[in-house]
Amino acid sequence: MELRQYQTKAVDKLRDCIKKGKKKPIMCLPCGAGKSVIFGRIIQLLVENGKTALWIVHRRNLVFQMQNVLKEFYDIDAGIIMAGVESDTDKPVQLCTIQSYRRRLDLDIRCYNRFFINADVVMIDEAHRSISKSYRSIIEMYYDKIVIGCTATPARADGRGMGEIYNALLDIISIKELTELEYLSPVRYFVPNVIDLEGVKIQMGDYQVKSLSEKTNTKKLIGDIVDNWLRVAENRKTLVFCVNVKHSIAVCEAFNQAGIKADHLDARSTDEEREATFQAMERGDITVLTNVALYQEGLDVPSVSCVVMARPTKSMGLYRQCVGRGLRIEEGKENCIVLDHGNVIEEHGLLEEDIIWSLDRTKKAWEKREDNKADKQPSRCRACGEVFTGTSICPTCGTKLRSFGKPIETVDAELVELKDKKRTNRNMSVADKRRLMGALIWHADKKGYKPGWAAWSYKSFTGVWPNAIKDVMAIEPEGEIKNLLTHILIKKAKSYQKARQA
Repeated sequence: MELRQYQTKAVDKLRDCIKKGKKKPIMCLPCGAGKSVIFGRIIQLLVENGKTALWIVHRRNLVFQMQNVLKEFYDIDAGIIMAGVESDTDKPVQLCTIQSYRRRLDLDIRCYNRFFINADVVMIDEAHRSISKSYRSIIEMYYDKIVIGCTATPARADGRGMGEIYNALLDIISIKELTELEYLSPVRYFVPNVIDLEGVKIQMGDYQVKSLSEKTNTKKLIGDIVDNWLRVAENRKTLVFCVNVKHSIAVCEAFNQAGIKADHLDARSTDEEREATFQAMERGDITVLTNVALYQEGLDVPSVSCVVMARPTKSMGLYRQCVGRGLRIEEGKENCIVLDHGNVIEEHGLLEEDIIWSLDRTKKAWEKREDNKADKQPSRCRACGEVFTGTSICPTCGTKLRSFGKPIETVDAELVELKDKKRTNRNMSVADKRRLMGALIWHADKKGYKPGWAAWSYKSFTGVWPNAIKDVMAIEPEGEIKNLLTHILIKKAKSYQKARQA
């Protein structure tokens, strides 16, 4: 396996660090940098030198992913300690989930426990989690061994540094550098709406979920998510990060009601359900997947080209982990679109902004570099909502900014509820247009009308053909759309009656 230049640099920096006596280093590698390949090389070097290694992750799929990397690229057959898998603890390399390893070690005292791996080197994936009780209890067992952490965001959940666990921080390469090298997908940012977060409680350094849900789980905000997705990201495979399960289900239903194939997963979803859902997304059977922090880490689906932040967060780590799910490259994928419905860009800035990470546990784990000057602050287009830097003209729609060079301003969302009760094609939201077309198709199917009836009916009501509305499936009408369909049918019946009388 031939490593990229920065991957080789990562291995060399790690070896130098350990030679200098720093036995608890943590490496910072952005999402999509190839940490499995890097750690595969490190494991290969350990095996060649007669050493043993233990790799700890928090998800089953990550265990199998590393097993495949070691076998395919480094010809290493690793053992697995995990529920439902037969263990072979004699192999020099062992892969495990933190949950299974912790439970196995509770079965017997360490010196008699056949599952305790007396590894020379312990490696922890998604190492920002290692501050938790379960990880710390394992790390303490290896107090005299080398423990290597790896994460894209070396910060505790409360935003402070991780110096109580690690004694060296190796920042290998930035998102900006990886994007310029074309190893990560470029990002386009849109800020369609701004949520009023006044009064939302703070708990453990982030917004309290219950208090936050009351602000975000409203029909207006959920509708805004669907409308703006249709406007700038239609047909893109999309991950939506929501506040809680109730919010995620509501957003999922809103997409489906607009004729967009969506599904929801949460912590109660089985591994089989999760795998089936992602296979459906790969096939194109599902376009949008809503979840609650379920896939902020460890998800490798390069075809995802849109990330919707439907939840605010004060955590820089959570923000970067979530948006990082859309950064992987794939043939034909030009960029990743980020729709910010949680004020996260205003809170944390753009991903491309360079930051300095710190291990200091007494203060915030990051700070922006001094070269991120004021004239490089992001600006928001008042017309289409895109956020960008380096120009006074929006690269998407060509609108000239009124206040270029200043921080993002709060302006009216493009898709607002109109007070004019008269229905026209212009004052209907994109989502309502799709719902109406879906309802007409549903009615035509039910009545056995000829192909084209739905399009003709749409045109007679809105004044234009539904050419811009693609891939809409039949949608049984509800609420306002149901009333609108009834109005159209009554109007058409009266029109036919007049024509017969004439």
